[in-house]
Amino acid sequence: MGLIRKKKQPVTQLPQGQAAQIWHSFRKNKAAMIALVVLIIIVVLAISCGFVFDYETDALGFSNARLETPSAQHWFGTDNFGRDLFVRVLFGARYSLVFGVGCALLSLAFGCLFGAVAAYYGGRVDAVIMRIVDAVMCIPGILLALTIVAVAGAGFKSLLVAITISNIPGFTRMVRSVVLSVVTQDYIEAARSCGTKDSAIILRHVLPNAVGPILVNCMMQIAGMIMTAAGMSYISMGVQSPTPEWGNMLSEGMEMMRRFPHLVIFPGLAILVTALSFNLIGDGLADAVDPKRRRSD
Repeated sequence: MGLIRKKKQPVTQLPQGQAAQIWHSFRKNKAAMIALVVLIIIVVLAISCGFVFDYETDALGFSNARLETPSAQHWFGTDNFGRDLFVRVLFGARYSLVFGVGCALLSLAFGCLFGAVAAYYGGRVDAVIMRIVDAVMCIPGILLALTIVAVAGAGFKSLLVAITISNIPGFTRMVRSVVLSVVTQDYIEAARSCGTKDSAIILRHVLPNAVGPILVNCMMQIAGMIMTAAGMSYISMGVQSPTPEWGNMLSEGMEMMRRFPHLVIFPGLAILVTALSFNLIGDGLADAVDPKRRRSD
């Protein structure tokens, strides 16, 4: 009698390591993966456009082709000065990504410093830092950014500083709340009992173990910073014309948008797609970082 052999079912195992597990869970989120691919394409186009196109020639060299609708020669059409919108949108991606990612990283750096110190030391240090944060957070972020730009003057650097400063209090409060759940762990007490310096404990043990929620929040904030920068430039409080910034391009095209809607459609879509991509990636990371959701997968 022959024995009936059952086919062995393939056993799917999560890859070893926390980062690998997060990536394994992140890949299951189709919307987040699509957003990641779209964002990579946007970043590649923003970086490579300077090598493929000469802004002075390709964007400004069609003075006779004014207000043309999208065509094979001008994919996104031209504006009232004959400037190619496709090339301008590509170059504008550089400014929006710098505002979004750059301001987020700078705000996160200061937020990690203040939030981690406040949560780690507690007591008077925590009280002083958080009362200052509470006072600043009473002012709406966009109003604070407008005030800083009004004092420093409109421009790229002023807008970068304004958006960064206006987001530091939010990052500080978020980092503090995350670090508070870490500093009570046994390995932190063990490091203290071994005589490890406070700065080393914060940098080597506290922040690395709180990086998951911090990274998720940072990704969510990037989209808001991109839209804030575009909004500030739209009202002429940010990057000034003729710099090809998406908010600037929307402002320039508003007067003629009824007859030539392509002037605002493509810069608006660029802002929408980029901000949506960061939000979807943030949602995917939030699901992937959550251990309960990873176990349910």
